[in-house]
Amino acid sequence: MTRSDELEGLDAAIAAAEAALLEEAGSEELRLRWSALLELQRERASVAEAHTARRLQVFERIHESLARLRELGTVAAMVQRAPAEIARSCGFDRVAIYRIDGSMLVCEGFHVRGDPVRARELLEFSRAHPAPLQEQILETEMVRRRRPMVVHGALTHPLTYKPLVEFYDTNAYVAAPIMPEGRVIGFLHAEHGLKRPGDPLGVDDLDRDALWAFAEGFGHAVERMQLLEHLRAQGRELRELIARTDAVVAEHLAVEVDLAGGRDGSNARASARAAAALLTGRPPAPAADHGSGVEEVLTRREREVLALVAMGATNQQIAEQLVITPGTAKSHVKRILRKLGAANRVEATSLYLRSRPSR
Repeated sequence: MTRSDELEGLDAAIAAAEAALLEEAGSEELRLRWSALLELQRERASVAEAHTARRLQVFERIHESLARLRELGTVAAMVQRAPAEIARSCGFDRVAIYRIDGSMLVCEGFHVRGDPVRARELLEFSRAHPAPLQEQILETEMVRRRRPMVVHGALTHPLTYKPLVEFYDTNAYVAAPIMPEGRVIGFLHAEHGLKRPGDPLGVDDLDRDALWAFAEGFGHAVERMQLLEHLRAQGRELRELIARTDAVVAEHLAVEVDLAGGRDGSNARASARAAAALLTGRPPAPAADHGSGVEEVLTRREREVLALVAMGATNQQIAEQLVITPGTAKSHVKRILRKLGAANRVEATSLYLRSRPSR
């Protein structure tokens, strides 16, 4: 039996029971009262069903909004977009997001439905007047309890931060903590100030529950995005380190095994300077000029590369000619420029040509 069949069977049984009760009623007045009671029950069931359907629709939209936020790729973008997504999914008119900075509550974003100019005004005012997390404001209580709140009569409530609620002209709002891993890092505030202006009871439990659901999902999304950003940064650093290490290894592999080794040890010293520069990221110290020629400073492979550079070859052409990868060719060229103290290929070519014996 399907759920639909089961509900239809229950409806039929209820209708039969209602008819039997009406038939057994002893007087017309009693039958009328029974009929009114049954009608109230049906009305209550209809209202409850509509309320449940509304909750399901809101939570489905929240799920979709959080999915859109996760696609943005950075925490900063998520924080900037969050107020608009909350208004879109939960039906609020005005939404603010705050972060906890020490003992202060600092506004990071504001959304006003259909009025971006007013949203910027509220954001600028909020940033200029951060709320202190003292004992007498509701947000301090939420930090302790880690629960959302419904605030009615905000303008006269003894625990609201008056500089903000008075400038906002807020009569009622809901607030929920953002707390990945159980630690409160900020708050979401939302209201229906445009639809229900001046109403001190302008928000309800469904508004509170919807904002709380969004805050929970948003906290987890921010935590995940921060982890991804950290991993991306570590990945970039690791790739840079691998590239520098690969260049150093290539430098040492390219050094000629030569008993003479350069009578003044220039090749070894130049390689050491280049290796140190690659690993530290600092430019190598200039080599002392002992009258050595260009070819005496370079390894055999580097001399081959420089000769091709002097002929105007690109890194790709050098790689094809010497049967190496373009990356290795590029590394050779960089080391040649460093060893010769040349700013570019043209200067290196000039030094190479001047070092060649005249014909």
